Amino acid sequence: MEESDCSEHVSVHINGLNKVLACSLRDKLSDEPPSLSENCIFEVPGTLRRRSETSYEPKIVSIGPFHSEKERLQPMKKIKMWYLRCLLDRFPIPPEECLQHFVGKIRELAKRTINCYGEEIDLSENKLVEMMIVDGCFLLELFRRDAFVVPIHQDDPIYNTSWMLENLYHDLILLENQIPWFVLECLFNLTVSVQEQEDNFLIELVLKFFQTMVLMTVPAEYQPRGREIKHILDLLRSSLLSSSLNNRPENTNWELFPPVTDLLRAGVRFEKGTPYDILNIKFSDGVFKIPPIRIQGNSESLFRNLIAYEQCDRYGTDKFTSYAVFLDCLINTSKDADTLVQKRIIARGLSTEDLAILFNGLYNDTLVSQYYYGEPTLRSKDLILRP
Repeated sequence: MEESDCSEHVSVHINGLNKVLACSLRDKLSDEPPSLSENCIFEVPGTLRRRSETSYEPKIVSIGPFHSEKERLQPMKKIKMWYLRCLLDRFPIPPEECLQHFVGKIRELAKRTINCYGEEIDLSENKLVEMMIVDGCFLLELFRRDAFVVPIHQDDPIYNTSWMLENLYHDLILLENQIPWFVLECLFNLTVSVQEQEDNFLIELVLKFFQTMVLMTVPAEYQPRGREIKHILDLLRSSLLSSSLNNRPENTNWELFPPVTDLLRAGVRFEKGTPYDILNIKFSDGVFKIPPIRIQGNSESLFRNLIAYEQCDRYGTDKFTSYAVFLDCLINTSKDADTLVQKRIIARGLSTEDLAILFNGLYNDTLVSQYYYGEPTLRSKDLILRP
């Protein structure tokens, strides 16, 4: 074969390879953006997770797809199916007929449900629908039993073992352990009883279940303000923000300021503020007025998941992240924490040493693009720090 023929053959061969690779690459192109506007349930970024792995991991129950295959969480499936059976037994029609109705309604929401998850979900539509029904009905039955809307069975393991209930408080507020609120609401409407017909009954059920761990020292209230609830963690966050003003952040740049002990030496006093608005921190005439918060065993997990949610949600604000920055500035040592406990600003279920450790690392590796608390200028006569 002549040299020119060889060159032509090689050229044709390379062109063929290029075409094959180009076609393969074309087939891998995505028709949809990797992040959708409906995304509201996310996997926690590794940069946050590495600080406190246990704050983001469920201990006994998986809700939704992210942790559903973990072996250590499988025992709760038996309780979920028992709860579903108990719910179905309260209806006068056969369980198969009820379930068929549930399946039809939740299947209509399948595409919207998938779009709520920030990562790809490898489930068939049937598996997704089944998961939403089983997990959603488990949650509804749990909340109804907790509020005594339905009786608690004498052999219910959740209410016969206090450790299970305590772990559920932790698991059900995790960002990765959520199902869309519209799924929960749909199932609630399909199973609603006569005594549950009041407006916002489901919201009140959920808030009542979590009332001992939502940081406030008084019952939280939810004010919709035209905003759609995304999931349970979003409801808890919204209820904590409900009484706060929707003003703009004070500034986008923030600087550290002295902790409690140093501020006391400078003549600053600390007083307990209104308990109904935990983010409404005021500084005027040398006095910090800080609303009381309740800190206990699961508080770190709640704080971290609220912050992770703000960091992942494109439509969120940095209100709790800003709050964590503010508290970290105030509390440097156990002595700082002890002062706030004495002033009844912190109602604690932890030692002052553990309080200091908790607040010293909450906002690490986060981006605070909108800081909601202006730097406290101690010479100011009328500085208000308000989210």
